[in-house]
Amino acid sequence: MNGHFKMFNYVMKCMEKPLSEDIIKNMHKNLKEGVFEDRANGYAIGGWRKRANRVSDIQTALPQEVPEKIHQLLEKYHNAEKITLYDIAKFHAQFENIHPFQDGNGRVGRMIILKQCLDHNIVPMIIRDIHKAEYNRYLNKAQHEQDYKGLEAYFEKEQKYYQESTIPMIFDFDEL
Repeated sequence: MNGHFKMFNYVMKCMEKPLSEDIIKNMHKNLKEGVFEDRANGYAIGGWRKRANRVSDIQTALPQEVPEKIHQLLEKYHNAEKITLYDIAKFHAQFENIHPFQDGNGRVGRMIILKQCLDHNIVPMIIRDIHKAEYNRYLNKAQHEQDYKGLEAYFEKEQKYYQESTIPMIFDFDEL
């Protein structure tokens, strides 16, 4: 849990900086540096993974492919004329497909979504546990079929929930 807070605080400190390889690696470092099991297993904390891995039925990038694939993903992202929620969904699916870290990819990927939304003045979303299966279904479809519309629609639904459940706090200071 401490790692999640550290990662969030790190992202808030980087809000004026564009998303970069270093920011993504440092998100992972903040998330995982206190996890003894990861160090004991020789995982690259804050660095791209050194071992092959497989996630469910997704063929992830080979370790030697990760740096170039992340570089290309960020280059396409930064060369876009305007970033939309669709672009964020596409980036997310492609990032998760690359799977650059040995562990923590989903958590870092979802934190990247938050940064992207805030960077581009897009309402953020919270991927709630009760809808995680739906999220995984749309993410899987996006990864297999390069169809990002379902993931985008899911994000829109979660945005709406976030907007409707956020009650503005209004204080009458004369009554305090």
